[in-house]
Amino acid sequence: MTWLPPRCVGVIICRMLADLHLHLYGMIRSHDVLHRLATSKRQRWERYEDAMRAAFGAIPPIKEVLERYRRGVADAAEAFHELFVLRAGDAGDFDRFRAKFYLLTVGSAVKDPEAPAAEVETEIRDVVAGLSADQRRNGISHSEVRAPLGPSMHDRVMIDTLLDTFDTGDDGPTMRLAISLDRADPWAGWDRVRELAVGPSGHVLTGIDFSADEEPHPPKGKAEFFAAVREFNGAHPDRALAILYHVGESFRDKSLESAVRWVQQAAEFGAHRLGHAIALGVDPDVFGPHTRQETVAERLDQIAYDLDHCEGLRSAGVAVDRAALVAERAALDSRPADAVISIEYDRSRLDDVRRRQRYAMDRIAAIGSVIEVCPTSNRLIGGIEDPAHHPVHRFLDAGLRVIIGSDNPGILDTTLDAELDWVCRHTGGGAELRRELVETAWAGRSEILSGRAATHRPDTGMGGADVPS
Repeated sequence: MTWLPPRCVGVIICRMLADLHLHLYGMIRSHDVLHRLATSKRQRWERYEDAMRAAFGAIPPIKEVLERYRRGVADAAEAFHELFVLRAGDAGDFDRFRAKFYLLTVGSAVKDPEAPAAEVETEIRDVVAGLSADQRRNGISHSEVRAPLGPSMHDRVMIDTLLDTFDTGDDGPTMRLAISLDRADPWAGWDRVRELAVGPSGHVLTGIDFSADEEPHPPKGKAEFFAAVREFNGAHPDRALAILYHVGESFRDKSLESAVRWVQQAAEFGAHRLGHAIALGVDPDVFGPHTRQETVAERLDQIAYDLDHCEGLRSAGVAVDRAALVAERAALDSRPADAVISIEYDRSRLDDVRRRQRYAMDRIAAIGSVIEVCPTSNRLIGGIEDPAHHPVHRFLDAGLRVIIGSDNPGILDTTLDAELDWVCRHTGGGAELRRELVETAWAGRSEILSGRAATHRPDTGMGGADVPS
């Protein structure tokens, strides 16, 4: 009997909630973070305090709040919550988000190289128990959780423990793992991922993820790696892995054109789901007339893209002057690749970017890649403050496959229900859109997109989901 969230009890066939964009430690609620900090004997404050000082200019009184909590002061938990979660006043800045996120590492054995492996395992088991209970409360029946596989032994213990705890076989929420690999060198962890995928708990590992530090790592650098994943999937269809790729979330170091191109290229190289993809759908008028900078190497990549897609871009109304591009390329070829050039955006060029976005969206829709939209994250980290400017409007209008996720629901103080409600309210889609989004999420689970589910599960008419009896 498949576990049913409360809203589905008594329903013969139900589209249950699946949250497919989650980061392990970002899921932890403030009360659990507070309890661990208050009881942990291993506290390493330097990283958090340095990051807060750099991002906010000051260190909040977290230690004082902890002492009040230990003394049993009634409002200490509420005060901690206010300091821990990301707020609208935090200015939509990734560095500020990361600084607050580092509080999660202060009392963590995973991030303490002196902690014994047994403490790491105990911590992860406690974390998973708390997350499972939280998902029960919030009606989640299926989730995909991303966790990094770094070079440290603690990271390996964490991943092994996650696979073991997710592989419980009980009647609770189903939790699946996506291993986050290093953008700079994904090959370093690939052998271990393959080993785990074909191992006894490999059915729990359903995807690989690329997140964090997007800006220095263009998707073109992953083409060979994506091909290796496809080769693995062909050889092991019952353990095939989906490719989940954060892209177009942070693009301070490049032109708007290049940011759009990165999203399209990630899809074309084989990413099954694209995380956030703000650059693809946000209205360029949000930025207004301004100046951006990018490297010569990035500009040359954009010129090559424009020449390759010249006819398609022109058909979308984009002005592409082949002769001018060839001349610009010749002039740039003699400059250092890391030299920086400036690009001016007036209203005309912003309109041109809007047409480029539509062209890229059409290409991605034809490929079938799924866009993961996390509204609260996009507002608080991505800085999309006005609901009317959120890219979900244009994604839906373009016919893209969209799923809604909660990203880091603990530090962002949200739930999947709240994220769905926000989208349906601000787009005017109402209950019908909500139903479609829930169904798209079920059909967009990693084992469906990778083709794995088809190798061992009959088609139920629910995108591979089990039908409650």
